[in-house]
Amino acid sequence: MDIKAMEKILERVPNRYEAVRIMAKDARRINLLIRLSGEEIDEKPTTIAMKRLIEGKVKYRYVNPEEES
Repeated sequence: MDIKAMEKILERVPNRYEAVRIMAKDARRINLLIRLSGEEIDEKPTTIAMKRLIEGKVKYRYVNPEEES
């Protein structure tokens, strides 16, 4: 990941560790969708997830433990 990409990501998510978690979850979701569809793609799911976060296409929110139960 280059420095410019990380700067753009940090504009969307101020904490770099949270940004990595968000991208990882999205990459897992993308990977599952690719497997289920049977399509072949040229880009890695992690690259797609990073681009989606930079473009603002990924929505996220923090959930309190009380809200989960």
